[in-house]
Amino acid sequence: MYILLTTILAFSVNYLIYEDELTVDDPNAILKSYEDKYCGDKECVGGTAVQRYFCSSCGSPVYTKNYKAPGKVFLKATLFDSVPPPKTEVFINKQYQWVKLEHTGEKEE
Repeated sequence: MYILLTTILAFSVNYLIYEDELTVDDPNAILKSYEDKYCGDKECVGGTAVQRYFCSSCGSPVYTKNYKAPGKVFLKATLFDSVPPPKTEVFINKQYQWVKLEHTGEKEE
């Protein structure tokens, strides 16, 4: 399966939550997933890097499971009408210089 990138965003806002706290109401079974073995600039070592879940009707991402964070999922904040400011920034070493976020949270490389 090849996924074509049509947009590259400056950042992604996610909620890191426990998987057992997530409930997805999917009566029409449109939530689908695929294994993403691509880790930025190289093929991931040690099997599947992440499992991405998305709406098969519109293509919107819903959440991601990462083998490095067992029992947790990254829920896409854009699914909600209101998104609070971030508490933590990650991958700041890859952040575009023109991106400036105002918050007092943690920063991780």
